[in-house]
Amino acid sequence: MTFALVLKDELHAVRKHCCERMTAQVNLPSPFAEGPVLGSTDKRIYWSPTFDEYGLICQPSPEVLPISHCPFCGGTLPPSRRSEWLRKLEATGWRTWGDPIPKHMLSQEWYAV
Repeated sequence: MTFALVLKDELHAVRKHCCERMTAQVNLPSPFAEGPVLGSTDKRIYWSPTFDEYGLICQPSPEVLPISHCPFCGGTLPPSRRSEWLRKLEATGWRTWGDPIPKHMLSQEWYAV
């Protein structure tokens, strides 16, 4: 089983997704409350603007299980940009998880046209 990587300082973004129910669920705020990473929230679907990937929030643990189809409409979700992101991040001179990640790499700004 693979779990998604959640970036601590990733910027929240609001946008339309594959259907109204997915848009409503994904755009709910994720308060850093009781849970160590995603908080205690009614939100059950996580969307990473940085990686453009989706996952099921496995509360109360901090894990996110990646999904490839919308649980509401059944539509195919876009492929993750994680590998491309890591290549571009390394091109900035970043080398280890102890290094700061450039701010523009913590949002969809790095791939937005």
